[in-house]
Amino acid sequence: MGYSLAVVKKVRDEFENKRSFAVNTAAEHQKQVYLKCPVVREIDLALSQTGMNVFRAAVDGSDGLEEKIKLVRRENEELQKQKRELLKMSGFPTDYTDIKYECEKCSDTGFVGVEMCSCMRKALSKEAYSCSGLGKYLDSQTFDNFSLMFYSDTSAGGKPSPREAMRSIAEKAKQYVKDFGKEGKESNLLFVGKTGLGKTHITTAIAKGIIDKGFDVVYDSAQNVIRAFEQQKFEKDEAAKVDVNRFFDCDLLIIDDLGTEFRNTFTQSALYNLINTRLNGAKAMIISTNLDEIALFRKNYDDRITSRLIGNFRTFRFEGTDIRIIKAKNAQKTSKQ
Repeated sequence: MGYSLAVVKKVRDEFENKRSFAVNTAAEHQKQVYLKCPVVREIDLALSQTGMNVFRAAVDGSDGLEEKIKLVRRENEELQKQKRELLKMSGFPTDYTDIKYECEKCSDTGFVGVEMCSCMRKALSKEAYSCSGLGKYLDSQTFDNFSLMFYSDTSAGGKPSPREAMRSIAEKAKQYVKDFGKEGKESNLLFVGKTGLGKTHITTAIAKGIIDKGFDVVYDSAQNVIRAFEQQKFEKDEAAKVDVNRFFDCDLLIIDDLGTEFRNTFTQSALYNLINTRLNGAKAMIISTNLDEIALFRKNYDDRITSRLIGNFRTFRFEGTDIRIIKAKNAQKTSKQ
C-alpha cells in the first residue's frame, strides 16, 4: 500500500509551497535589481535567448556547428560575468536573482526524472514518523541502541536466560522488518510480558524500519483505539469524532498495552471487528500486552478475540526484570560514588 494518502498529500503540498516560495523570491529579487540597474534586464533577456541561438545554429547546417555552439557558450559566459559584476556594483550578492531551491538535485520537485529524489523520501519518512503515533520515540528507541546488558544471563529450569531470549527476539524482529511486505511471510506478532521489559522499544524499532521501507504504520495504545471507536459511535459533534479508518487502512497497526482498556460489550465488539477485519484483509498487526497467560486472555476477552490472538499471531515472550527499576538502582549507586 505504501504511505497513506494524507502523508503523501502533505509532503507534496510542502514541496509545491517551498518550490513556489523559491521561484517567487527570485522574481521579487529580480524586480528590485531591474529597478536599480535596468541593464541587468537586457542581459537576462539576452541570456534567455541562448537556447534559441543554439537551435538557429543547428538549423543553419551542421558545417561548423561545434564552433558555433562554442561561440554561443562563450557569449553566454561573458554575459553572466557582466551580470555578476553589475550586481556587485549595485550592492547585491552576485547570485541575488538566482532561484535558490532547498534541493538543487530535484529543484524541489521531489523527483529527478522519473525517480523519487532522496529529499522527498526523507520528507515522507519524517511525516510518516509524525503520523504513526511514535514520533517522540523513533529516534531514541532503535535496534542499534537496544541493550541486552539489562537482562540477566542466568538461566533456570533448562530455559534460555532472559538475555538469550531477548537476543533472539531482537534478531527475529529485525528479520520481520526485512521480510515485511513479502508474500507468504508472517505478519502478526503478539508481544507478551510484564511492564518494563522492552516491548515498546522493540515495537518502535520495528515501526521505524518499516516506515523507512515506505509503508504506512499506525501506533496507538489499546485505550486510545477503543476511545476512538467510542467517539465515532457515540459522539454527536461530528467535528469531535476521531477517524477510525486509519486503524483499518494502514499497512501495519501497532496496539500497545492491550488489557489496560476499559472493557464492555461494545469495546469487545469493536476490538473483535478491528482484529478480524485486518486478519481477513491480510493486514499486519503487532499487539503488546502485559497479559502473559492464556488464562488471563480468556478472563478478559471473549473466545472470538482470544482464539484469533492465539491462533493468528506469533507470540514472543519478554523475560527479565523491569529495566526502569534496574536503571534507577544504577543511578542511585552512581550518585553515591
